[in-house]
Amino acid sequence: MKNSDYYTPVRFSHLTGYAGVGSIVRGSNDFLMVVSDTRYWTDKKGAKVTEPLKFVDRVKKHLKITKDLRVPPEAQVGKDKIDGHPLPAVIFPSYSVCKSCHRLHHKPWNGLDKNISKDLLCNNCKKPRLEQVTWCLVSDEGGLKDVDWHYACHGKSQNGCKRDYGADYLELVTGERGKDRVRCTRCGESNVFSGSEETCSNNQPWIKWSKGDSDDVRYKIKEINNPHVYTAVKGRAIVIPPESNIDKNSILYKISCDSIFLRNIKDESHGLKRKKIFISAAHSYRCTVDEIKDALSKMENDQSLLDGITPGEMYKDEYEALITNVEFKDGADFVTKHKTQEWHDYLKKVSVEGDLKRIFNIVDNAVAVNRLRVIEVFKGFSRTKGEPDTISVIVPPDVINEQDWLPAIELFGEGIFLTINQEILNIWENLHEVRLRADEINKRYEESSVGQFDNLSTISPRFILLHTLSHLIIRELEVSAGYPAASLKERIYSSQGNDMAGILIYTAVPDISGSLGGIVEMIKPENFIKLLDGVFKHAQWCSLDPVCTEHEGQGPEWLNRAACHACSLVPETSCEYGNVFLDRVFIKGSEDSNIPSILSIESKN
Repeated sequence: MKNSDYYTPVRFSHLTGYAGVGSIVRGSNDFLMVVSDTRYWTDKKGAKVTEPLKFVDRVKKHLKITKDLRVPPEAQVGKDKIDGHPLPAVIFPSYSVCKSCHRLHHKPWNGLDKNISKDLLCNNCKKPRLEQVTWCLVSDEGGLKDVDWHYACHGKSQNGCKRDYGADYLELVTGERGKDRVRCTRCGESNVFSGSEETCSNNQPWIKWSKGDSDDVRYKIKEINNPHVYTAVKGRAIVIPPESNIDKNSILYKISCDSIFLRNIKDESHGLKRKKIFISAAHSYRCTVDEIKDALSKMENDQSLLDGITPGEMYKDEYEALITNVEFKDGADFVTKHKTQEWHDYLKKVSVEGDLKRIFNIVDNAVAVNRLRVIEVFKGFSRTKGEPDTISVIVPPDVINEQDWLPAIELFGEGIFLTINQEILNIWENLHEVRLRADEINKRYEESSVGQFDNLSTISPRFILLHTLSHLIIRELEVSAGYPAASLKERIYSSQGNDMAGILIYTAVPDISGSLGGIVEMIKPENFIKLLDGVFKHAQWCSLDPVCTEHEGQGPEWLNRAACHACSLVPETSCEYGNVFLDRVFIKGSEDSNIPSILSIESKN
């Protein structure tokens, strides 16, 4: 194959998701491969090639991270060379099977030069029909290995048939009733391997395994496309003031990016030498020494402000930033424009009755988020996550947890933000039938194998309502604004203790220019009322009703009630919570359950 076939383009946003460290991805040459850990994200001399993210200290504090955040390296495929630093990956699984004669081959590409053909020849039937097997071994500890096909076939059999990696003596066939079997052509032994287990050393495909390692880790055979083979563990936060207000052309920003200067000034205590460092920096940045000292002082003050931040309370701080109406500097990474007054004034201009008037009353704040910067951090990955009776270990990006940084990306975009009237919410969520229905989902969540979410201590009626409403808005935006649902993301702000009841729907891309303004336009009162009118109308009926509404439970471990693909589910990339904790009944109401529609609740004011 051509030289460029060795490289597969991957989006930055995918490196914190399905294409992160330890994931199995399909390359441009149609080979399956595994992304190596961050210890190998270096240049040829082993030096770091990642760039640090600046002004993300508040994000780190919120996400309970003490390590640096660095952007993965970038590379471009040129005519004769690679510009930049590509991420390493290894071909996995190591076995291929002939689609004609079903013989298994171990690394049939070994020994071939760079002009290797995609159509590898079978040693047995001489036909170019080799394809990689789609089975692998995974462990709860996060290990990934090739299936030991000789063991899968023979087990602990004492018939004397010895393994031979250089010989193609095993066949992978489909036996009776469609069950996959591995068969030995030498001794005739045959065995069903699907679902079986092996005990061996913990390992990753890009790490050489030492035979002296202890074989005490239990692996399960799974297909590579099984969702339990790989789950990315990541964190996401929005950069808010004061960090979002930093001017990129300021001395403060420039010296914050100068790690050499910061290290030298920190390590140097001698007065005269410190003065020379300041003078040299002032000359480089074409400013005065006092300006640099002022910038350093601001950096120290910003660090002291972090002492008042409680780890894990980022939703509270983001919510406060979103509902606070202030003027923003040019070039700020977080810019909002409040439309709440326009929203209420529009009601006075037009004559509306019934549900339309109730929609106006239920919306407390309407905010256009003209610009935002989102940080996504790849914390690691796990395998077998979500399987019953398993406790999956989170494997860090460098596997051994010794590096001082984590991969992270920054996304820029826009969005719309709304809050729900607290008085109406308080009346509705304290109804006995509403609380009883939410408690059923909360109990299932507590007993389920679904991973815990940092910002969810309990599944409350308020949260289910906001989450379902968020999904319906995303689906409606796909129709009215033209944005594919997969390009939109949600952020739910729900807490009775902090009186949070907000929904942020946004789109974000790695391009610093952000998006085109289509979503922000939807917050204009004349557009917003049409959007919400469609949302509440579509909440009333599903094409699978009455079955959908009357379901006792749907989705993973019955964590949804009235919610299915026909009405409320969105692409996995759009939902923060894996498409669970949804129930349209909390919006439209149900006479059978004695639950009123949220629009039927009237405030006392």
